Amino acid sequence: MLATLAHVEAPILMDLGPVVGSNISFFGEELACRIFVEDLFAIVETHARAGTRELAGDAVLSRLSREPGSIDGILCWDLFDYLDKQSAPKLATALVTLLKPGGVLYAFFGQKAETLGHYHRFIVEGRDRMTLRPAPATPTARNVLVTRDVNRMFEGLVVAESVLLKSNARETMFRKPA
Repeated sequence: MLATLAHVEAPILMDLGPVVGSNISFFGEELACRIFVEDLFAIVETHARAGTRELAGDAVLSRLSREPGSIDGILCWDLFDYLDKQSAPKLATALVTLLKPGGVLYAFFGQKAETLGHYHRFIVEGRDRMTLRPAPATPTARNVLVTRDVNRMFEGLVVAESVLLKSNARETMFRKPA
């Protein structure tokens, strides 16, 4: 993401996770960017606790208030693992709309069907290093998306990079053609 956005003057990033001060500092220093932190995980957790996971998607979508084509980079982290199968494609479509041409979207997708008992706080420690810090969550079944489904969800974007990690999570960066 850094290499792609380094040439953009004062890029605008949207972080869909919670506020992580060191991430704000890192991206601010590296890119001299504006960052909007949406913490969509809080909405997902509220619905998981209430037993209304199927309603989380609409609540998440209503939180996205930026203008279409106004964002240079989006950090999704592993948010899609916690959404139901109907909500995930709707969110993906909305995010594609928010990206500027040439913009990038970064996401992780778990590959193992299991109950997730915690969220991950992604801590960027450097250009090539990230750690995960667990945070409590209401147990939720992971929404496993195969690569084909992920690519369909993000129609209009191209896969710039995709890596299968040792943890069996797929790390993917999409780019919107200029």
